[in-house]
Amino acid sequence: MAHSNYLSITDILVTNEKVPCKFLHDLPKMGFLDPSCTEDDLRAGSNVEIPLWLAESLFARRPPLVTVDLPKIYKDAYREILNADACTVDMHKLGQYFYELGCYVAKHDIKGEVASTLVNTFRQRFRMLLSACVANDSIAAMQPLSASERHRASDAATTEQALSTWLQRGDSPLTTANMVANHRKRKRAEMEML
Repeated sequence: MAHSNYLSITDILVTNEKVPCKFLHDLPKMGFLDPSCTEDDLRAGSNVEIPLWLAESLFARRPPLVTVDLPKIYKDAYREILNADACTVDMHKLGQYFYELGCYVAKHDIKGEVASTLVNTFRQRFRMLLSACVANDSIAAMQPLSASERHRASDAATTEQALSTWLQRGDSPLTTANMVANHRKRKRAEMEML
């Protein structure tokens, strides 16, 4: 897994999300992966939801043992909703780690539309988050956010508060650094000599 970060709790949670897969070969003694399977063996053609980390390792084998399908939140119906107006979507309900999981499953999207939807959704929602933080609106009044959006909103609110506190203090006005002033004087002196 190219994006994986072994020590990241977020990455561990993301890779434990279940994704739909279709098994391409019979797997002996793996029937326990399919809760509806009554046999010990998992038959080729079985559709099972398995954790992403397992799906990635089974897909990486040569020949691949599974094909990874897109989870429903990345399929056409949801993409149309997100592309229309991503700011009205409850991202917490849609997927706690929507962006992170999308980065993993985008390589399994033949059309390549998942990546563009992720970028478009992030752009729309990021503008909304920043404007809410700058205008001191309540973040809680907006649609529930995904985990990464909550983190970004918290960082933006903290930064905005620190900036406004610093601007209100007024005891440390901005001045030109001595190094910059000396550099300008040297440049001016060199230009006058020519």
